Amino acid sequence: MHTGWRAIMASGLAAVVLSGLAAGCEEEKSKAQGAADAGALDAGPPQPVIGGKLGAVVAEAASGNPATPPPAQARGDAANAPPENGVFTLPRAAAALPKDVPYKLEVVHEGGEPRSRLAAKIDPKAEQRLGVTLGLRMGGPQGLPKLELGVSLKADTPKDGAAATPVTAKITSATLASMSLGGPPKELSDALAKLKGSALRYELSPANVASGFKIELAKGADPGFAPVLAALGEAIGLLTPPLPDKPVGAGAYWMVADRAVASGAALPVLRYRVYKIDKIEGDVVSFTVDTRQYAEGADLKLPGPNGDVTLTIDQLESSGKGSLTWSPSGVAAGTADVAQRLQALLVPPGGQQNAQRSVAQVELTAKLATPAADTP
Repeated sequence: MHTGWRAIMASGLAAVVLSGLAAGCEEEKSKAQGAADAGALDAGPPQPVIGGKLGAVVAEAASGNPATPPPAQARGDAANAPPENGVFTLPRAAAALPKDVPYKLEVVHEGGEPRSRLAAKIDPKAEQRLGVTLGLRMGGPQGLPKLELGVSLKADTPKDGAAATPVTAKITSATLASMSLGGPPKELSDALAKLKGSALRYELSPANVASGFKIELAKGADPGFAPVLAALGEAIGLLTPPLPDKPVGAGAYWMVADRAVASGAALPVLRYRVYKIDKIEGDVVSFTVDTRQYAEGADLKLPGPNGDVTLTIDQLESSGKGSLTWSPSGVAAGTADVAQRLQALLVPPGGQQNAQRSVAQVELTAKLATPAADTP
């Protein structure tokens, strides 16, 4: 890892997948299929597959509450329900969430009394500081060890009457989360130090939806670390709860459908998140979030030595689970812990029906906490 970190991060999933295909994909289709069905990356007990799958997430979120029936999309009995193999056709993806619709939010259960309307109240002059432990692994053990990032988040006043609030998340420090005896190699330490000043710029809608993430690497920062910033953006977006436009109480849960790009794979996905309010203490709301992601089309383009290579996604399984605390004055979650996993069964370019498959894996983990110096 000490000598290959730059190549791993720069090439990302492409190197993992293409090297596996070039080697002839040692596993037969049946073994790859078995791995996909079992759920690699220590995903725990097998999870139900959607059409089915999302409905099970919604049912789990209910946790015994006398909820109203889940929406048709979640039950899997609508024409635009997420597909069993995890891969939408492009027309079906557009039917599930039209391209001109940024997201859909549906309250499944309003929770118990007392209920109140949740709304962000961000002070543009305030700064929110977070310590973020971030992990991004591709192809099993590939990737950097977990990183400790200092992050400063600041909101700006919307310009020209725009409804969305601009937010800048700036890296203030970057080190390895755990160090071997003697510390990390100097080359890696120096490269991480140059991440300071790198930033993510995005927008928060009035409904607290985070979108439009743009990466800005600091001058002198290694471009190979761009996936780190992309993963940070994915984690922040995942852990920023979109808020319903009606009063809700403890036990309430709602489903949000939107589009995202899966970190480490550069894969456009339709993402379904179920947020549930565990408890409300003062102005601090504790949530759990369950996520399922589905490929938006069967083609996956990866950079190869002789140009882009297009693989076909035969199956995709992607799920995540997390918890977070949020308050109206916060730009982002105050504390959070989330893990997001993706596994795809890929057919090589020009592959026939009986062609050998390759299994691609990505795991994103993130923990957010207020730095000790900022804790009252």
